[in-house]
This record gives sequence, structure tokens and C-alpha cells, in this order.
Amino acid sequence: MESSQKSAWLIRLSGPPIKNLELSPGHGDLTLGRRLGCELCLPADAETVSRNHARFSHDAQGWHLSDASSRWGTFLNGYKLAAGERLPLRSGDLIRITPWTFCFSLHADRRDGRGAAILIEDQGFEQTMVRRIRPDSQGKLRDDLLTLLLEAAAGIHAAADEQSLASVVMEEARRGSGLANAAWLRPIDGEGAVEVVASVGTSTGGGEGAVFSRSLLLAASGGEVAELDGAQAISQSIVLNRIERAVCVPMMLGQTIAAYLYLDSRGGAAGQLGEPSAIRPNASAFCLALGRIASLALSNLKRQEIEKRHAMIQADLNAGAEAQRWILPKRVGRFGPLSYIGQSRPGLHLGGDFFDLIPLNDGRLVVSLGDVTGKGVAASVLMTATQGFLHAALSLHGDPERAVADLCRFIYPRRAVSKFVTLWVGVFDPAKQTLTYVDAGHGHALLLRGDGTTEGLCNGGGLPIGVMETSDYQPVCVDFPPSARALIVSDGIIEQFAPSSEASPEQFGLERTADILRTGRGDVVHALFDAVIAHARTAQLADDATAVLIQYQFDNTPPAE
Repeated sequence: MESSQKSAWLIRLSGPPIKNLELSPGHGDLTLGRRLGCELCLPADAETVSRNHARFSHDAQGWHLSDASSRWGTFLNGYKLAAGERLPLRSGDLIRITPWTFCFSLHADRRDGRGAAILIEDQGFEQTMVRRIRPDSQGKLRDDLLTLLLEAAAGIHAAADEQSLASVVMEEARRGSGLANAAWLRPIDGEGAVEVVASVGTSTGGGEGAVFSRSLLLAASGGEVAELDGAQAISQSIVLNRIERAVCVPMMLGQTIAAYLYLDSRGGAAGQLGEPSAIRPNASAFCLALGRIASLALSNLKRQEIEKRHAMIQADLNAGAEAQRWILPKRVGRFGPLSYIGQSRPGLHLGGDFFDLIPLNDGRLVVSLGDVTGKGVAASVLMTATQGFLHAALSLHGDPERAVADLCRFIYPRRAVSKFVTLWVGVFDPAKQTLTYVDAGHGHALLLRGDGTTEGLCNGGGLPIGVMETSDYQPVCVDFPPSARALIVSDGIIEQFAPSSEASPEQFGLERTADILRTGRGDVVHALFDAVIAHARTAQLADDATAVLIQYQFDNTPPAE
């Protein structure tokens, strides 16, 4: 998909009449639901649509769809998205949000420059005989048709894409039904318009020459095979086109119609199975069975396509996660008399947290910890930019107040409207036994004194980075004697909830964090993460979580890994 595309559309294919929905990039995520404040608002009386049902997002790679923990689910090409799962969209994708099916399109009319087929307006002719073929109304197929069906199944199974699947199905349908013409049609909109994807025979070619029965397509749109008997039809259009018999088979992806197999008798019979000119008396039964097999094959092809999208996303995420691990410091280290233990765990594959340590030439050590709002790719990009700029500024002059102010002016014009960064930066001076820090809206840092008391390191700060272009950041200086420890954490530690199944789930909180700092020995960061995971009862935490411990090291033994 072209990333320069200004807008995309959700074209209604089925469901109650509503206007097509336009997706406009550049305004953050677009929420679809029945809540009045949703950017893509569906009718309030749509009981199977959640208040916040799904989200559409746009980036340099194009549009993406994710499910917003909806009750009834969001389906992409018949695949049900997991809550929070985010997949790229391609033009022509079918999105099912019950009771609607939408087609994702880069064009307002979904035709992408192609013409629609011509439909015979035969719905107003009462004697046009169209009937739906239900599975339980058909008798057993004859042995020759069963043999042909098995042969068709082998060819269908071998089809590598929808185009080759359509070719196999159309040819086998002609052989088994005796009908001369076959076409693979794809719905264009909710008004019954279709386009010809592939065709075979003398009179079902694409473009202006393609003519089909609207009443037959309408009957098949309910998900059942439909048959038209021209012997009882007085529609002038049917007479002029010499249509004596036609069958329409819907290709289903779950509850979604992805395509139609359309067969008719214009030009004579296909002449198979030893009866050159006869239309098979049980053509509809054969087509019904063939349609079931073809629908399963089409579902499998769509599932494979979704898996390929997953694999591409996973590869990109793995590469991004590896790059993030590369730019973060080692987990443990020592600089002069000061040692540290630091760890960052992303809530998803990519994190929006970072920590950094910068030794200065005069023996001081700069420690920073930042937390970008949100998680995932967008947060990780802003995190990388923030860490890189801050590292360069602090390495140059080691002044936290100046570095944070400069960072704010750098980030503000570049961040998305909904993105900002909370940040804590401290300069540890072992010669003076002091800590000078700036808190930019972070608020999650603790100092443990030798007498076992703790105090917060969150005074004199300003707004988070990116909220305003400039803000007043006042540095605070405290004593940091050899008996002291400092622990800086992100809100993914503090705000991790216990399982929602508990009667009154609580956040992990700052008090539990302080208790572990007071009582912990050795690898306090490891003990902290163990406690948070035990509190959450899962190793998959709800948000990015980061912790850094700074303390004195009194011998030449490096800190334990």
C-alpha cells in the first residue's frame, strides 16, 4: 500500500444501510465503535458493536487494524483478531464487525479504477423464478459427479492463490453442472454491484460485456446457493440474453461473502460427462458441494496470507527489539566507586522505556530513566530519539537542567500530539557524596538512607517532555553518602495491577517498591521484578517496566550478574 495515500475507506458490503466511512490519517488512531466520541461512529443501537470496538492507525507502512477488546470480535478476511492484535491492511481486505461487512479500499467507490459488471434489473418481474438451494434439500450425487468432485477437490487444494483457485473452481463447475459459462465475481458495495475477477465461457467476460442477474445475486447474498429457472422467467433482459438456467454460489469466509461463483447457460451447455448439450438435472447440488470445498480452500488461503503478515510483523519487531537491546547499557556495571543494576522489560515486543548511564571525565556518573507514553513501535521510535539526544547532551556538558530543557525544545515539534516523555536525570558525585537530579513529570525514584528510611526523589521538577516547548526545570541536590542507595523505576512497575479476577485488584505501588529497596540484598532489581510478576501472576506485564539501582561498591569485586 502506498504510504502517501491521503485517505482510505470502509465500503459497506452487507449489513444495515450506512454511509461509507472515510479514514483520514494524521489525527492519531481512529476508534470505531458506537460511542458518540468515536472518530468512526456506528449507530448507537447496534448491539453487537462495542462502544470502543476497533482501532485504525496509519504510519509510513500504511493502515493497520486492531481489536479494542470488543465483546463480539473484529474479523479480518475471516480471521478473528486477538484483543490488541495489530495487523496491516491491504486494499480489498474484508472486515467483519457484526452485523456489517466492510471492504477496506483506497478509493471511495472501492472499484480501484475497474468497471463494474452489468446487472440485469429483473427483480421487478414477479414470474422470474429464483429459488435458494438449502443443503438438506438435495439428494445424493451420482457416482460420476462424486468422482468429479473428488478430482476438483485435489485441484482446489493445490491452488496457490485466489486467481488460480477461481480458475479451477470455474472449470470444474462447468464440467459438473453442464452450464456453459462461469465467472468469479467479487462484491463491490452494499448495493449489489460486483466486478468480474475471472471468467470462462462465451458470455461472462469482464468489463461492459459482463451481464448478470441482480435477483440471483441478491438471493445468494444470504449465504445460500441460488438457482434461476429461465423457463418461468419473463424478464425481457433474460429473454434477450437467452438465459435458460443460472446458478450462483456464495464463497464464504465465516459469515462474510468474499466472492460469488456465477454460472449460466448462455451459448449452450458445457457438454461434459457424456451428454454434450444437456444441463445436469442436479447441477445445483454439485455446485453447492463444490462451493463448500472452495470456501474452505479460500479461507485457508486467507489464513495463510494473515500468517505471512504476522511473520513479516514478527521479523520487524524482532529486529527492532534487537536494536533496542543494543542501545541499552549492560544489565550490571561499575564506574569508580559506584555500581549499578538496570533492567528494562517491554510490555510488547518493543518498549517505550529506556535507561542510560554516562560516566563523566571528572568522576561523576549521570543516570537517566525515561518513559514514553504508550508502547509498541511509535513509543520505541520516540524513546530512541529521546535517549540519543539526551546522551549526546549530557556527555557534552553533564548539566541535567540544561540537557532536559534542550531535550524539550527538540522533542516538542517532532512528537505526535498524544505522545510525551516522563524523565528522571540524576548526576551522582562520589567525591562530594551528592546527587543532583531533575524530575520531568516522572515521580518514581527513591533514596534509601543508612538508617533504613526512604524518601522520594521527585521534587523541583517540571512538566513531561513534549507537553510544552519550554518548561521550568529546577535541579535538586541531596546527600548521597556511601550508606545510601537510589532506585529509579518506571510506572510499569508502580501501576502494575493484580489480576482483574480478584475482588479489589490493587496496583503494585510505591510502598511495595520501597519495601523491596529496604529489605533487599544483592540483586534488588531482580527481586523487584520477581515481586511485580508475582503480584501480576504473569510474566507478561501490562506496560513497559524499567528499574535502575545505584549504590556504592566498596571492593574490587564487580557486581553480580
